[in-house]
Amino acid sequence: MNSYASGNKIRHGQSTDNVRHVWAGWADAPLSQHGSLTEALGVYFSQTLFTKIYASPLKRAATTAALVLAAQPAPQPPHDFTVKSIKEQNFGVAEGKPWCFPDNRTSKSLSEYMSEGRYPTPRPGERFTDGESDEDLAARAMQAVNEVIMPHVRSAARAGRAEHIALVSHGLCIGALIRALLTRDSSKVAPTREYTGMQNTAWARVVIKMQDVANSTPVDLADEDTPPLIVTATDFGRADHLVKLKLSAGGTGKIAHDPKQRDIRAFFSGAAKTVATKHCESDARDGIG
Repeated sequence: MNSYASGNKIRHGQSTDNVRHVWAGWADAPLSQHGSLTEALGVYFSQTLFTKIYASPLKRAATTAALVLAAQPAPQPPHDFTVKSIKEQNFGVAEGKPWCFPDNRTSKSLSEYMSEGRYPTPRPGERFTDGESDEDLAARAMQAVNEVIMPHVRSAARAGRAEHIALVSHGLCIGALIRALLTRDSSKVAPTREYTGMQNTAWARVVIKMQDVANSTPVDLADEDTPPLIVTATDFGRADHLVKLKLSAGGTGKIAHDPKQRDIRAFFSGAAKTVATKHCESDARDGIG
């Protein structure tokens, strides 16, 4: 089997909204003062030669991707930091609003909560007004697979050599991307685990191989061909680059000292969802988005 393509899906660095415990999907907050975490990520991947680096256009992802790109050896790979299909889930009217737990032993609808100015996690099938549902996010992730990732799979197959791309995205979107990729596996086995719980700058890796093709054997494929694939999520939530780093106290870096952070992480990790593929934040919605 030829390992035609692999991809690292990287969650962006900590944003200023991540420490505010607010809904931040398409809200465009910059990275917090803990930029050293993202710089460490760039150093960590400096010996990984990416074929191309992609990023969501939201500041927290695009800035993270730029730091990863800057650490790549010359000649640096091509990049595209304008990929809208890998933006975080859109939370509509809840953007910038504090997240809250739902009331115990009540059957309030999401619209009733919103009428009270409260914004708990939507139940399956629900969405905030003007926002996206989990199904909407899943459809967008599949679009990204088709338009961004599959061209690299075909290109690598034609050349008979592997390509390695990076996608810098967001917690929930990363989970959706992984689920979408796993549905391309020719075994037709549905994903059995939840891809949630990645902290800021953590990463996942998915390897895509073409079935029944010898190593380094070029394959003639048309642009519309969808060959039988073996898709494997080999890593999830890796954060080796953070092991020796310490967060400083104070300012937007006080996240490690905030007693509410555990709850918001549980929510953003998708722990409050019954089904999720959210990579790019999973348990670590460190303040959502």
